[in-house]
Amino acid sequence: MTRLAWRWEERDFGFRFRAGKGRQAGEYYQARSTSEFYVVPGAHRKLAKERLDELAKLANAPTSPRVVASPWRDYDRGWDWIITEDGICLNWAGCLDKEEIHRREDEGVQRAMELVTDIVEREEPVPLSLHLVQQVHVELMGAIYPFAGVWRTVALHKGDGPTKWPLPPGGIQPLMDVLERDVFARSPLITEDDEKVFDYASEVMNEFLALHPFREGNGRAAFIIGNLILMQNDMLPLAAYERRTDEARYYAACEAGRLQKDYAPLAALLAEWEDRALARWRETHG
Repeated sequence: MTRLAWRWEERDFGFRFRAGKGRQAGEYYQARSTSEFYVVPGAHRKLAKERLDELAKLANAPTSPRVVASPWRDYDRGWDWIITEDGICLNWAGCLDKEEIHRREDEGVQRAMELVTDIVEREEPVPLSLHLVQQVHVELMGAIYPFAGVWRTVALHKGDGPTKWPLPPGGIQPLMDVLERDVFARSPLITEDDEKVFDYASEVMNEFLALHPFREGNGRAAFIIGNLILMQNDMLPLAAYERRTDEARYYAACEAGRLQKDYAPLAALLAEWEDRALARWRETHG
């Protein structure tokens, strides 16, 4: 069956709605092309019947509908379980195109950095907290995914590598509480000793990445949180995708932090990346 690319019109997981002969009006959902439709069973719909009735009155019946199965798997489970065959999560855009997802994610990085910049500019240094981390993630992913700012409820396994993040029996919240108590509580760290800044930013990022608390966007969230620490100490922010320039070293540094609580490799990378950022700034601004 050919996969259809389609988009939601309503942010509460309703769809671009059309009525149709031979089926209940509420079961037709339109794909990207006007003649393409698929069916979502009534039990899986997320709009109230009243809203469906409103939409039905506004809709034109399809002339030659192509009715296909919903592209999402596990639709009857929680939102962060729902994925396509090739791993794209259920998203506000109704999007099956990875390039479009990446474009929206880049916009989210900009929004999250605007939030961090606003925090840095406040009169009193703002400490790290779970609420702040969730705010960052909402800015980062809130225009894309329904689970933005919510701790994951699934196990994760990214890419082809061996690293997995199981779901703890008690969920993510207890582990995040420990992270806040043991690591975040030492913030805000304001010092003229650059080495201490990189050491602390590395510890925060490593411990955050060891937990991978969100369904998506953990790497970018870690960089943005790390940027808050750097910027509070009058350093330049790092690009959220800087890790791709030294990918092998970055993943090795994350593994050292996750398995051995050795934060030095990532601290060294952060120092190098900060030097690069400063060099680029000087090239641009003199």
